[in-house]
Amino acid sequence: MIDISKQTVKIDCPECKRSIPVTLKQIADEVKVRCSCGQEIQLKDKNGTNKKALRDVNKSLKDLDDAIKKLGRL
Repeated sequence: MIDISKQTVKIDCPECKRSIPVTLKQIADEVKVRCSCGQEIQLKDKNGTNKKALRDVNKSLKDLDDAIKKLGRL
């Protein structure tokens, strides 16, 4: 089954402007990431919207997977 929380997005370092890949789970968990220039970046999930979206999408993917399995048994 697909786990959308493992998907990556790129953010720009506020110091050197390099792209830094982070996972959607890292954003939801509001972890700190470090750029290769040494800048530490605190990720924020405003109002928990990312965490809720991850939960909703993963639930929908599981429901779809279950439905497909049921079709296979018919």
